Amino acid sequence: MQGNGKLAPSPIRLPQDLKDWLKHRAIDNRRSFNSEVVARLEESRSREEAPYVEAPPPDWRL
Repeated sequence: MQGNGKLAPSPIRLPQDLKDWLKHRAIDNRRSFNSEVVARLEESRSREEAPYVEAPPPDWRL
């Protein structure tokens, strides 16, 4: 992460099972817990901000 000195602390409360799951994903992805949370939030934001492309109907070849 770049610019860590400019980040304000943002404590959040998470259910323990979600926190444990995120900790394991962070280990699997070789990231800190915080970096894992930031990466997942950034991914979610980019999916939301991506232009919507409508999928063709299931029978579009018929």
